[in-house]
Amino acid sequence: MLKPYIHLLRRPGAGAFVTAGVLGRMPISMIGLGIVILIAKESGSYGLAGAVSGVAVIAGALTGPVQGRLVDRFGQRLLILIGSVTCTVGLAGLLIAVRSDSPTWVLYVLSFVAGGTRPQVGSFVRARWTHLLGRGRALQTAFALEAVGDEVVFIVGPVLVTTLATQWSPYAALITAGVLGLAGGIWLASLRATDPPGRGRSADGTQPPMPWLSILLLSLIGLGLGATLGGAEVITVAFATEKGQEGLAGVVLAIWAFGSLLAGLWYGSVHWRAPVERRLFIGTIVLAITLAPLPWVDSVWLLGVVLFCCGMTIAPTMVAVTACVEEWVPPERLTEAITWTVTGILFGVAPGNAAAGHAVDLWGPSNAYWVPFGVGIACAVVAAISTTFARPKERFAHN
Repeated sequence: MLKPYIHLLRRPGAGAFVTAGVLGRMPISMIGLGIVILIAKESGSYGLAGAVSGVAVIAGALTGPVQGRLVDRFGQRLLILIGSVTCTVGLAGLLIAVRSDSPTWVLYVLSFVAGGTRPQVGSFVRARWTHLLGRGRALQTAFALEAVGDEVVFIVGPVLVTTLATQWSPYAALITAGVLGLAGGIWLASLRATDPPGRGRSADGTQPPMPWLSILLLSLIGLGLGATLGGAEVITVAFATEKGQEGLAGVVLAIWAFGSLLAGLWYGSVHWRAPVERRLFIGTIVLAITLAPLPWVDSVWLLGVVLFCCGMTIAPTMVAVTACVEEWVPPERLTEAITWTVTGILFGVAPGNAAAGHAVDLWGPSNAYWVPFGVGIACAVVAAISTTFARPKERFAHN
């Protein structure tokens, strides 16, 4: 199963930009949680902590497509350097503001700067793979490898943040997040041999048209995936707490992410004959099916088994979304299109958290699992529409 990945990583420059990409993505899973821990400890208000953290997430979602468009026109290097430095400065300013008990609006502004300027490293690395490999089986394997990288980030990041925050200091946790992001960003920007060239505009000053309906529907699927992830995370913590095993919540969530990691590795090693649209639709259907047993689970360990099965549908579905983008979008606008789907995922997490939290309060943790199940059904419906009625007629080979 690992042979296709070993072959990929032996390509000139690939191992370096993959490693740099993982480092550069670490702040995604560290900054939000680190801000919550820090502000909650310093101010005693979880409401303020969640609001400031949410501003960073929303800022990243809003600026992601803008970054993608700029990268498609001018290349990655300069934007990554500017974004990495500005994000680190904003995060450092936020730490100083919290330490000095600055007004709340200052915290919001600095959180927006840190979140909004953080480079969309995952999208940039996927664009590098497309530039390096062109269209074909190897590219699908590369997308699967990047999905595995995302899972590694979301397994390691929260553990690292909580360990540093509890054993040392919440400030140390956020400083570490900033240093890792800055180091990964500078490293990635320095790898100029694999940087896709900026394509600019055509001679008449225009760009190829974007299939906006298709991108909107794919982004809605990303929104649903984000809501499913965010909602199930909140409910799982509540479920473990209700069972008197709160300490196992992190273990269960890690099992979930590990299932996604394994499935991503397997998915990328298979030579698929089915078109990517069919794989996307099947992925969303299987996701909904694996979410269905959750309301009837009555123990934490059984929950871990079911969530492991759910996790095995996450990475393949995300890979299929990215593969659809790669086939449906002109190469001149590929990075912008990928960032739209990433934006969908980011936007989905917050309402997923909120809806799940309200459902827990109203119905209890077990019945609250109907919320992510309903979202999974909605994802399947949108996938059916997008792959049947909104699929662009023109396909693109990115060489």
